Amino acid sequence: MIDPHVPIDPPFHAIADQIALGMAFQVLVPADGAPARFTYVSPRCLEMNGVPAAAVLADTDAFYGLLLPEHRARLRTIAAAAAAGLESVEMQVALARPDGEVRWSRITAAPHRLENGDLVWDGLQIDVTDRQRAETELEEEHRRLEMAAEATGLGFWELDMRTDALVWTERSKAIFGLPADAEITADSYKKSIHPDDREMVGANYRKAVGTPGGGDFASEYRVTIPSGQTRWVLSHGRVLWDDRGPRVVVGTTLDVTERRSAEERRALVMAELAHRGKNGLSYMMAMVRQAARRAASVADYEAAILSRLEAMARSQDLVTEAQGRSLHLPTLLAAVLQPFDQERFDLAPDLATVKLTNELTLGLTLLVHELATNALKYGALSNDGGRVSVAREAAAPGLTVIRWKEAGGPPVAAPGQSGFGARLMHRALREQGGRVEGRYEPGGFVARLEFPTPL
Repeated sequence: MIDPHVPIDPPFHAIADQIALGMAFQVLVPADGAPARFTYVSPRCLEMNGVPAAAVLADTDAFYGLLLPEHRARLRTIAAAAAAGLESVEMQVALARPDGEVRWSRITAAPHRLENGDLVWDGLQIDVTDRQRAETELEEEHRRLEMAAEATGLGFWELDMRTDALVWTERSKAIFGLPADAEITADSYKKSIHPDDREMVGANYRKAVGTPGGGDFASEYRVTIPSGQTRWVLSHGRVLWDDRGPRVVVGTTLDVTERRSAEERRALVMAELAHRGKNGLSYMMAMVRQAARRAASVADYEAAILSRLEAMARSQDLVTEAQGRSLHLPTLLAAVLQPFDQERFDLAPDLATVKLTNELTLGLTLLVHELATNALKYGALSNDGGRVSVAREAAAPGLTVIRWKEAGGPPVAAPGQSGFGARLMHRALREQGGRVEGRYEPGGFVARLEFPTPL
């Protein structure tokens, strides 16, 4: 509908009447400061906005009043700024129709001035409700996916095989110890893979790339993050093809370090239990021999044997319950060393200051029991004159160092091959940032136990 008192540019009027996309309109802003008004509104106004064109021509608030308040203010602000430079405007707004339904529109308008200084806006309103709802649903789906990924710890990545461009999400970068704004390339990713795992990861990837139509692959491997720490990650990927062949690889990465550590600890404990079962008779035979040498009577002999067997049982309880308890080192040593004749151990007084975390308790229990067992079978405790001293050594800030030193036993030498004891020494404290060094010196076996001082 046209305001009969305002001339309309014929080309615009003719085009507007033919437009089926939305509602065409024209707004006049008088130069003398009089209120702006609609001078043309196409008949689709009723269909789109629920108000007739005549009502909008008669009162601009019949249209502007439908806009949600924040959108109404924003539209007027943008229009005022664009009018100064005669620039076009485009924005999306939400309108509440008289029937209560809220719909979205995109409004596009271009200004020009008449000879008398009046400003005329020619514009078009297009209903974009369906698209807006689809975008909102897509954003919501994306948000849910991000929440699910965050909950599971998954990082997402994508590799363009033709440009070698690699894109990682922030979570993927965090798994590799990188900040959110870090630049990542295919080359830097490959360098982060542990050297022993690179060939396996590469072989899995190449096999998937070589599968006609695209293939899936999965690899569990170690990476070295910038701090120097080693982490285990599990990556899944899928190769996507187009008519030219392999095009892009998409996938996920999950940090599985904690699971791998738990599996290693469980395997270590199981191996220790198997090791103890295998050597159980050897331990008891050694204790029987020592008790027989010193017993003055059958009653003394019986008491010595029973007390040591009971101490072994208490030591086993300590191994089983270590993860649920926090101990000081002398408490651990008292429980673990009871089966091995504690009178032959010289424990330094300053050991009382060494506090152990739950994780350290388990590792040290296994380790000390193994050291004492080896001393009983081969070292200082295998004869009547040997002794073992346990004391603290000077250490760098933040570290605790314990020295296990055997003396007075038979000559010892490094075994010809690595057995369970050697593996245990290597792994017992590793997960807690510690290490164990063993030396076969002329006077007896010496072990240096180093681990972070608990806070």
